[in-house]
Amino acid sequence: MGETGARGRVEVAHEVAHEAVHACEHGARARCLPEPWMCRVFHIDGSLRDIRVLDTSRVEWIAVLERLRVMADETEVEHPYPRLDPVRPAAADLFRAWADEPEDERSGFCFRARFGAVWFFALPCEEEEIEFSVRPEDVLDLAGVAAVLRFLVEVATAARRPALLTGETVRYDPGMATLLSHDPATGLTSHT
Repeated sequence: MGETGARGRVEVAHEVAHEAVHACEHGARARCLPEPWMCRVFHIDGSLRDIRVLDTSRVEWIAVLERLRVMADETEVEHPYPRLDPVRPAAADLFRAWADEPEDERSGFCFRARFGAVWFFALPCEEEEIEFSVRPEDVLDLAGVAAVLRFLVEVATAARRPALLTGETVRYDPGMATLLSHDPATGLTSHT
């Protein structure tokens, strides 16, 4: 089942395949993600699940949005900025237009990315934390979990920082449980 650390985390090394997440050889063991128990993380309880990257800036946001445009099966952007391309504005231009609005009047923009049958969406409201949400009812089976894992890895890779899957919150609290995470520096996906 992977290596269990002193804090009870299970870590599994893996590579991202185009349609699924598979484990790479780890010593004498090989792992395959996703595992059936991972579906329980997405039980329908009325709240979203958030994928977040902490301590970011506009640079990481732009890198993530640009990578998702390449790696996702489909992306969509909605924005109120008439001077920008209405369908596919550059991520840097979106953030520049957003930052130019008076802080108390920011209307913002919405970015959505689809991996498999699962849609992820972001309504950027601050540069210091990347946050995407996913609806648990969209993650119905192992294919849905594989889509979430693929998204988690892509976001972490683009941001060059760990990406965390947590319960829904307005602002991240270090004491809240991390359901799954991916660290691009080690290539490990973990759960507690």
